[in-house]
Amino acid sequence: MKQQIPDSPRRVALIGFGALGQAIAAELSADRLAGVVLAGALVLPGHAHEGLACAWETMDELLDSEPDLVIEAAGHAALSIHATRCLLAGHDLVVASVGALMDEPLRHRLLEAARQGRSRLVVPSGALGGLDYLRAARRLGPVNVSYVGRKPVKAWRGTAAEGMVDLDKVTEAATFFRGAATEAATLFPQNANVVAALALAVDDPKSVSVELVADPRATHNSHEVQAEGAAGSIHLGVRNEPMAGNPKTSRITAFSLLEVVAARLGQGLC
Repeated sequence: MKQQIPDSPRRVALIGFGALGQAIAAELSADRLAGVVLAGALVLPGHAHEGLACAWETMDELLDSEPDLVIEAAGHAALSIHATRCLLAGHDLVVASVGALMDEPLRHRLLEAARQGRSRLVVPSGALGGLDYLRAARRLGPVNVSYVGRKPVKAWRGTAAEGMVDLDKVTEAATFFRGAATEAATLFPQNANVVAALALAVDDPKSVSVELVADPRATHNSHEVQAEGAAGSIHLGVRNEPMAGNPKTSRITAFSLLEVVAARLGQGLC
């Protein structure tokens, strides 16, 4: 049956226009999401943004555009600064910087803002799968999760990993971090959003143990998840292509966000 597309396209606004925001904008500009258009993006003042028809420098401008949905794609600090106003104004917000939600006061503040604004704070699967299983499994009781993230050495440059291992001397796979989800997501905001997504899915960051690996032979961003609970167990492995403009982020992330847009706005990818 042919999909019905509304006469007036649904409008999506972006917070941020880095590599991830540009990837999302490119898909929307190419009409890859039926009946959905890019309204514009909130950008840093004084920066040129080639190819962006509407660039806002304040949240007031974004809110005045009355978008149907907002996507945050600008990092932890931007989420903390802008998300509350967006939710209070009644706009559903899709979060790319999921790791920021490991900050419990911030998470509670945003959930309260969503309640007051009658809006939704939406956490996508991002670079990972299986979160629907974990959310269902937690209803039967505690779920213990073991996560191993393996990426090429270059993906860890410019991160806290440089203080834990000499990346220039890594000649074989090196595990440089072992710890809890909260610590991993805080130390590696650009690399460990999947860790936060796992913790939120099982509703208990303390039940998620994390290992991070720099591997000179790796060509993909890989994620391995093992989880056990009263529902049973799951073993999941994912190998993602890195984003061309940002190797810390997997290419699939932009499309995960677009799938959330499709589900929220009732449209489909073309």
